[in-house]
Amino acid sequence: MRICVVGAGPAGLYTSLYLSDRGHDVTVIDRFSESGYRRYHSVCGAGISLKAFRQLEYIDEKFIINRVGNTVLSFPGDTDIIMKIDGAVIDRVPFLLDLKQKCSDAGCVFIQDNVLKVERNDGFNVHTGRSGTMHFDVIVGCDGAHSVVRRDIFKTEPKGMVPVTECIIDRPNNGSFRIFLGEKYKGMYGWDFPSGNRTNAGSVKGMADLTDAVSHGSRHIPYGSVPLIADNNAYLCGDAAGMPNPISFGGLRIAMVSGMECAKAIITGSEKQYQKWWKKNILSSERFMEFRYSMEKWTDKEFIEASETFRKHKNIYIGGIIATLKHPKYVKMYVGCLMTFKHSW
Repeated sequence: MRICVVGAGPAGLYTSLYLSDRGHDVTVIDRFSESGYRRYHSVCGAGISLKAFRQLEYIDEKFIINRVGNTVLSFPGDTDIIMKIDGAVIDRVPFLLDLKQKCSDAGCVFIQDNVLKVERNDGFNVHTGRSGTMHFDVIVGCDGAHSVVRRDIFKTEPKGMVPVTECIIDRPNNGSFRIFLGEKYKGMYGWDFPSGNRTNAGSVKGMADLTDAVSHGSRHIPYGSVPLIADNNAYLCGDAAGMPNPISFGGLRIAMVSGMECAKAIITGSEKQYQKWWKKNILSSERFMEFRYSMEKWTDKEFIEASETFRKHKNIYIGGIIATLKHPKYVKMYVGCLMTFKHSW
């Protein structure tokens, strides 16, 4: 059985490693040159819950460059809500290159090329820019927001797509994830995250401050998963399946977990189990989309009103109970925030 994984990001590498480490014939096709790969992933999300290090077997804590114990939600009106978390920032490029080397050591073949088209033909014909057409028995789309596999085989789109710009800025950070909320973000947010001794800052494309940026990059984050992620030996993982959370847009851990679950389904021949796994996963809940749709319409006045209780009650749980009693119309917001930061990254 010949397996093609399109895309060598976190989802693609984890899927490939899980399969090749168990003796399967895996070919990975990725569009980036070595320098392009490093550049793209150097300004790409690197925050991850420490749950990942207990859940996944191929990731190593030696790639952690920041331990993060707090998320600070900054509301209009100078109100900060501090949420305790158990997270980290990884050195993304060395981390991915380590996964890639592990894949190669396990026998995985890498091809640097653009996948132009994928079609079913007693398996799958994969048409590339330079390497011609290759035939595979199984195909896994890990090719991001604009997935060719999703377009050609599944013919679906995620519910939404947000263009963001991330910057690495040469200034120190306070060791917390800081998230800036307000009506100008229209359901998105701005952020300052630790990045070693520097700061990863960004927002919706066009709103990020590039002043003093050492490097920056733009990309699209899909959200609102597609209806089908497995179909007759074709699979979608991570961003290609629209798995990033609609509120936090966290996608790193779910990319690798989906790769692991996908690989298990391929090995056992039970693709329906992969679909069931995602349907039962809390991250596929429509509650997140409902919360997002409501936040998109909020004014600064509503953000201020929803957060005012936390000026006096800094404890997120005590403040949340009081806020719910005082402003029941915002109960979805309070519950949504707790669900998001508990499960989504």
